[in-house]
Amino acid sequence: MPQVSELSHKRPRKLWWLIGFVLFALFALLQMPAAWLLEKYAPNTPYVQHVSGNVWQGSAIWQLPVSSTPLTGMAEWTWQPWQLLTGKLGADVNINSEQTRLEGQVKLGFSSWQVDNMSGKIAPETLASVVDWQLPNTPIQVNAVSLKRQAGDNEAANSDSAKTTAGFSDVEGQLTWVGGEVGYPSGGKVFYITMPALHAELSAEQKNNKNLLHINLLNNQDKRLGDLYLDGDNVLDVSLTQRLLENMPEYKGQAPQDTPVVSVRQPLLTGLGVN
Repeated sequence: MPQVSELSHKRPRKLWWLIGFVLFALFALLQMPAAWLLEKYAPNTPYVQHVSGNVWQGSAIWQLPVSSTPLTGMAEWTWQPWQLLTGKLGADVNINSEQTRLEGQVKLGFSSWQVDNMSGKIAPETLASVVDWQLPNTPIQVNAVSLKRQAGDNEAANSDSAKTTAGFSDVEGQLTWVGGEVGYPSGGKVFYITMPALHAELSAEQKNNKNLLHINLLNNQDKRLGDLYLDGDNVLDVSLTQRLLENMPEYKGQAPQDTPVVSVRQPLLTGLGVN
């Protein structure tokens, strides 16, 4: 009998079998081809052209039809397994498109996505693919941008709680641009404005029971040039001040410099299904 008891203590307990099984399953998951997962869970994604690697580390070629010439680039990721402890799927991400370079962290939840500490530059070639403007050959610098985007579910779409929680939160960071001459077409004519050096301060703001992404445009003396607001429905509100419009040779309006003189409301990235 003592020999049987001694052998039983040497056998692995069920807990160790369970731990071994979990580790094996996790290892198998990490080695699964990313292309297979995309085909299985998002088979009709038109914006991803080619995927290589696995869950742990890989890359994808993407394409966005934002204009007559689609914007293309590459995204590379390295999984952050500890983000599972927060109930999110997180990864270090590098995004490249022509001369555009961005790197930071991306986290995906059940009804939200989040960007943390995104830095780099957006090249003028990339901007030209998004807007049909004549732009100076100067990039936009992205400095430690973080934001969270929460989506409202269909069941709670009409409730007050959904209206107050959906949208943007935890926003911080800055964009800087040295400016230059910008020409934009309107009514068959091209209007020119000399954009001063500016920086954009990012924050979250609540208006009309909506959580908005606020981009505050300021010159080098921290004087107000305008405001951009993006809501949870991807509608962009643009407000430009007299101070900024004074840099347009053909503009003859007169008002206090902080007065908003141009207001435009339009959808952002129409047709892309961005939520």
